[in-house]
Amino acid sequence: MVKLETLFSLALVAFFSACSPEAQERPLIKVVSMGGTIAHTIDGRPQFETIISDIRKAFPETHALLDSVDIEVINVRSVASSALSGNDILDIVRTVNTVIQEPRVKGVIVTHGTVASEETVYFLNLLVKSTNSIVLTNSQRMHGTLGNDGDYNFIDSIKVVLSPEAVGKGALLVHNGTINAAREVVKTSGRPGAFRSWDFGFLGLVGGNNITFYRSPTRRHTVNSEFSLDQINGNLPKVEVVSVYFDADPKVIEAVANLDVKGIVLSGFTSHGRPTPEQSKILEALADRGLPVVRTARGGGNTQISPSANDKFIEGDNLPAYKARILLQLALTKTNDHREIQRIFNEY
Repeated sequence: MVKLETLFSLALVAFFSACSPEAQERPLIKVVSMGGTIAHTIDGRPQFETIISDIRKAFPETHALLDSVDIEVINVRSVASSALSGNDILDIVRTVNTVIQEPRVKGVIVTHGTVASEETVYFLNLLVKSTNSIVLTNSQRMHGTLGNDGDYNFIDSIKVVLSPEAVGKGALLVHNGTINAAREVVKTSGRPGAFRSWDFGFLGLVGGNNITFYRSPTRRHTVNSEFSLDQINGNLPKVEVVSVYFDADPKVIEAVANLDVKGIVLSGFTSHGRPTPEQSKILEALADRGLPVVRTARGGGNTQISPSANDKFIEGDNLPAYKARILLQLALTKTNDHREIQRIFNEY
């Protein structure tokens, strides 16, 4: 039997170890786990603490980095990101926004499925109120399988969080040694390295222990964003996306409008984002009735023409339709005014 004095001595050692300068100086990183392939093994999706433990066991070269930080995991969901709803994503944002305010927290890493990574990181960019590092990372191949990229991406994410240059750059997506801005990043395929930033390129690169940034986001985000979780009561405003293609039946737009939508995003022809003439008549009529219609261009990488004073549509700039939908949803939590919504799209 262990003597009471021995237990007391061990407790004192543990207490003073936790209070030592070395422990207090270690940065604290919060990991918000959402499941996805990065947390998926051939046996299912364990708690993310198991993934970190496996990385430590399999890769001794990570010990120095992992020992230099304190990591706390918050397991929010354990699903494929294709199953997430808007309210689920808002739960992620609320969690990140809460834990990133804690005094010792250096930054937050969100581990996430790839297919909805673009949407979640953009929500984080617009709603989290902190200059601390916010990184979303993911994986195209399962943990513990041949060619798994998630372990690499997670270790890179720790390095980015610890980089002073990452501070104030908004939410970032780290994948395959690249650092992407939340606003521009898109998924282009199901292979590692599929996350790209179109015409503008990566914000930076991870090379070994070197983090190199080449540019900074210029659009409003995080602490400079006018949007707030406090403005969202219940569900986000209902916004749907309508596609443009030859022989598109304009009755589809009528059907969408009858769903009691608060706005429509048009995925229009490449470069100018225009609809067909038949679609245009219905969309202009809806705009005349006060329904916001945002015009984007399919294909990506397209900067929209500046709107004229009498333009019935809101220009979505170079945002893809699904990100323009997010920005319109948040804009509608503040205003229905056409000019104000256009200002928001010009600034974000």
